[in-house]
Amino acid sequence: MSIPAISTARRSPVVLSAPFRTFFLAAAVHGLAVVAAGPLLTRLHSPEAAAAWHAHELLFGYVPAVQAGILLTATASWTGRRLIAGAPVAALLALWVAGRLAVATFGVGSLAGAAIATAFPAVLAIVLGRELVLGRRLDQVPVMAVLVVLTVALPLFHGEVAAAGRSVFAERLAIVGIMAQFMVLLGRFIPLFTRDHLAARGDALPSAFDRMDRLSIAVGLSALATWITLPVLDLPAPAAGVVMIAAGLTHFARQARWTPGRTWRDPLLFVLHLGYGALPLGFMVAGTAAIVVAPRLAFATIHVWAIGGTGLTTLALMTRATLGHTGRPLRALAGTSALYAAVIAALIARIGGVLVPSWAAVLMPFAGVCWLAAFGGFLALYGPLLIRPNAALPHPAAGRQ
Repeated sequence: MSIPAISTARRSPVVLSAPFRTFFLAAAVHGLAVVAAGPLLTRLHSPEAAAAWHAHELLFGYVPAVQAGILLTATASWTGRRLIAGAPVAALLALWVAGRLAVATFGVGSLAGAAIATAFPAVLAIVLGRELVLGRRLDQVPVMAVLVVLTVALPLFHGEVAAAGRSVFAERLAIVGIMAQFMVLLGRFIPLFTRDHLAARGDALPSAFDRMDRLSIAVGLSALATWITLPVLDLPAPAAGVVMIAAGLTHFARQARWTPGRTWRDPLLFVLHLGYGALPLGFMVAGTAAIVVAPRLAFATIHVWAIGGTGLTTLALMTRATLGHTGRPLRALAGTSALYAAVIAALIARIGGVLVPSWAAVLMPFAGVCWLAAFGGFLALYGPLLIRPNAALPHPAAGRQ
């Protein structure tokens, strides 16, 4: 299904003619800036303050920008309504930028910074809700859940930092919201994309959505709820670990039914399988950490989900959507696999720095360089497509986000 009126959307400047153009560029630039600014912030402020800003801007700056690009564009496909473009997109971008400037000016933990930054995910949720209601697609309302979670978690994050210098619960709440969305939406999209890929080759198709999917989602949501409460409630760690390991095994079994091994020749598709794999991997790491009481391993869970799940998956979605919605065939541009590999290398290095502190001085900067290479590479390869007019009418698969 193609996006309505994407090639003529209100004759806006190209970069404002579709939300994915505007917000993918903003997200990539911001993803670069947050990591690049880390060493300078550590010198100017305390390590705790720098870490709080870093986590805040990735979770509440980078992620909502990607969400805006993907969901606003996909909503037009789902509803058949005209694509939001021009002044409304510019206004949303200005609101997002205001949030970034407010946090940079007033700091994480300030009331003003929290109020201004919270406006973007809240307004974005309202805009999406309006489009879904007017388009009579209330069945898609659950896609807004992550925006509601981020809208709630953001001021809580500021409150925790103001009170204790760091966030524990709100940071986990934001990650849980993102992982829950991936669990549900990627569980729809990845099998769909895989079926298209295998059908074109005449191969056997993966399993359709059934009780196994419902069971894995239910177990996964229970495990996420358990994980988020671990630092707050005095839960028996071994019991919590068993719940999370059960979720990991269930989701690995779910993913195996999508036959990821048969998609490795298509980087745009295979990387989505890899990104989803970070979800059960995180459950396994968190569960093991809870059972053997390993704080460093528990901390590594956050990076598995933040870099491997969120970073890799959002980069994969941005590359795929940029090609499809600018009228290009869904074939990875030369060098795209290297972008994905750089994020995976960043994940491995960052986890290594957590688990082997003696190597942190080498591995953590290396992880940062890999992240910068991935998102700098995205801007170099896909940025020109985002600022130029469509090559043709939308590709037939463009509406499949």
